[in-house]
Amino acid sequence: MLRHAARTTSRPDTENTASYVSLAALSAIFMVLTAAIPAQAKLRLCNETSYVLTVATAFQLGVASKTEGWETVLPGTCETALKNIPDGAGAFVHAVSHTAHSADTLVFDGSERFCVGPRGRRFTIEGRRECRKRGHVSADFAPVSMDASRPTVTFTEDDNFGRLAVMAGIQRLLADIGYETGTVDGFGGVRTREAISAFKLRYQIRGNPNNSDLLERLLETAATQSTDRGLVMCNKTDYLVWAATGIVREDSFESRGWHRVAANECAQVINRNLDDKYYFYYAEAVTETGRQAVRAGRPVLWQGDFIMCTKSTRFVINGRETCSARGLDEANFRRIDTGNARKWRINLD
Repeated sequence: MLRHAARTTSRPDTENTASYVSLAALSAIFMVLTAAIPAQAKLRLCNETSYVLTVATAFQLGVASKTEGWETVLPGTCETALKNIPDGAGAFVHAVSHTAHSADTLVFDGSERFCVGPRGRRFTIEGRRECRKRGHVSADFAPVSMDASRPTVTFTEDDNFGRLAVMAGIQRLLADIGYETGTVDGFGGVRTREAISAFKLRYQIRGNPNNSDLLERLLETAATQSTDRGLVMCNKTDYLVWAATGIVREDSFESRGWHRVAANECAQVINRNLDDKYYFYYAEAVTETGRQAVRAGRPVLWQGDFIMCTKSTRFVINGRETCSARGLDEANFRRIDTGNARKWRINLD
């Protein structure tokens, strides 16, 4: 069987379009093993990056489609998804780095839109239309070549860690929780060994756990720490709320959405330490049918006077100028001053 590499189809900033994009420095790609799909095939997901990935998969046969997720795939491991793909169906994949990571989001995507459920929760969704009206987020999926007896998607970075992905993942998670390991290279030198020893001592881990067990423990620790940082929105209404956030990035602005905040629940909408002074947000409540919620004759919105770009589907948009000229929408965001706080909470009443 031949192994073919294919880049994700995120759209470059030079085209002034909005998309979920992978880390620019990584120029992430995924590779697909190809060879004809048997009836009821399974899809294998292999992670050769230094990030823990959460993956959603979908198939379409005629007008029927189904999306499943989120499957957690540790660095250096493979998992099985879509265990019963009908004969003749097309398969699709969307992957994003785990929320435990404090770095920018690593995304593998394409241009085929399917519905997905909330991050960190298992879901199965029938159909790919009117995602938002049904209370789901839409995401862009990449097609998978299904010409193999065992179709496999392999996620990689430019560093191409391969068999070194497990150690690279350990280094990445150690750095996420505050240990100094040097460059994430997958080799595990002196600083990495010292960081591992310090981590084991701090969390009273006895013996010498294998790398897979160590990865699991590091992920658990990083995930716990991630809840103590970032921007959190708490929806105090009985409506579903869709929110967008804005940050200052390299002397420009970046808007990102949509974040789903269920009725009477909280959601982390920025997953990083709040190192900047100012952040921005916009939110709107919708009814069970997906229409704009109205209270006392007015739309239920949380907004300000700072214009940033948005779009109707999931997005990351660089810049806040010429939204209309770029085929984008715009909304009035509210600015908040978080001071020196590591974590900030917004109540949507």
